[in-house]
Amino acid sequence: MNQKTIIHDRVIALSALMQSVTLVQQIAETGQVDNDDMQTMLQSLLVMDAPDTESVYGEISKLKTGIRQFNNQLSKRKQPGDIVVLRYAIGILHLQRKLSKHPAMLDLITRELDQIPQQVEYFGSITSPQVIARFADIYQRTVSELTPRIQVFGDSGFLQQADNVNRIRALLLTGIRAAVLWRQKGGRRWQFLLQSNKLLQAASELHTQT
Repeated sequence: MNQKTIIHDRVIALSALMQSVTLVQQIAETGQVDNDDMQTMLQSLLVMDAPDTESVYGEISKLKTGIRQFNNQLSKRKQPGDIVVLRYAIGILHLQRKLSKHPAMLDLITRELDQIPQQVEYFGSITSPQVIARFADIYQRTVSELTPRIQVFGDSGFLQQADNVNRIRALLLTGIRAAVLWRQKGGRRWQFLLQSNKLLQAASELHTQT
């Protein structure tokens, strides 16, 4: 695998992570979220043996929200909201590293996710409240036990609604999935600094495809 392909895969993983946390921010601040974006992220939790990185998310166009946010993060056009998103993303990368040191917890997550397709079939959609609640429960019983926990900030009225809490926890779990993918492709934190230009070039190329 050549270096360009490796960078391409890492950018897809980071764009997926950015899409997860961007959707978290949207729910926290507005109580709304794009259902297609949400479905893409949730579906990634059920893809364990994809032939390539892109296939985890179906196709590049389904990550356009995350790709756009990733471009913003690497450029000088950051808005105040982008800083919040970056903080969530860094927190998830940190939690994923801790999670990797807890094999029993990883096994539990895998076993729980293996049961989700049956629920999807029963309730008719991966974005049904019942299925999302199951994803949220998996997150709460595993990743949320690690420290430091991700603190989500937004409108208290939206954050007190059970459905929104479940959607946020489910999306944080999809962020962990993306962080795992990033690590599997050799991603490391220092690359944000030393390879930012390469990452931005690859992210810009992906952006033109969406």
